[in-house]
Amino acid sequence: MFRFLALCSLALFSTLSWSQSLVVSTQPIYLIAKTITQGVEQPTLLLANQSGHDVSLTPAHRKTIQDAGLVIWLGQAHEAPLAKVLNNNNKSIAILDSGILTTLPMRNPRGQALKDTVDTHVWLDPNNAVRIGFFIAALRSQQLPEHREAYWKNARDFAQTMFLTAQRYSSTSKAQPYWSYHDAYQYLERPLNLKFMGALTDDPHVSPTVAQIKYLQDSRVQSKMCLLAEAHAGENQYRKLKPIVFQSVDESMSGAGDFIQAWQKLAEQTRKCVLNAHQ
Repeated sequence: MFRFLALCSLALFSTLSWSQSLVVSTQPIYLIAKTITQGVEQPTLLLANQSGHDVSLTPAHRKTIQDAGLVIWLGQAHEAPLAKVLNNNNKSIAILDSGILTTLPMRNPRGQALKDTVDTHVWLDPNNAVRIGFFIAALRSQQLPEHREAYWKNARDFAQTMFLTAQRYSSTSKAQPYWSYHDAYQYLERPLNLKFMGALTDDPHVSPTVAQIKYLQDSRVQSKMCLLAEAHAGENQYRKLKPIVFQSVDESMSGAGDFIQAWQKLAEQTRKCVLNAHQ
């Protein structure tokens, strides 16, 4: 895998500027980049306090992009508003277009895969997180070859810790069912042994329909269900689904200082939710 990532970086890197500064678009990828570049440099987070779905670019953002030597972003599918300034920027690389990740299609609120789509919450899969780490190490090693050993050591250490952390949650027991407010946790299902039973809405900013509430009620597999939701979800939006175990989660890792700690927190919250619902 490491040779593949290095070859990918060489192919993409031929068009990049040789300025040294590293800019990363959103929080989860920034946290990975910060770990990979530890002891060498401090990357810049472009969209602080913004998710990729809701981007408002200011002149300061545009200046940061202009001055960067390398901009790493997820891609248009996740950060559509950035496309206008990054799609034709020879200093930028979209991770979703790099070919290094295992991706899954988006699903409708009833769990059916949507053709020709990609679920962009790829960082939640430990394998993808590790691949992103090695990809960043390969790219920066080409720009700053004098720090190659440090980048690759950081990437190997990150991979080892990430995999060890994920292994704590592996299980051979029957997959545990859960609901979500919107379908943002698909990449956690394999490492946490979860089974998606439906979402309230396909857009976190749109309230659930009566028909979808009825579908979830009619298809529930146990009397009490775990519901994963963002903090802004109000009880009036899901109270008709009780009995539930409600768990507020943040897949965007906002405010976190370390990727693995943030992933582990999300895993712990999710596991607690599904186990409490099973009791």
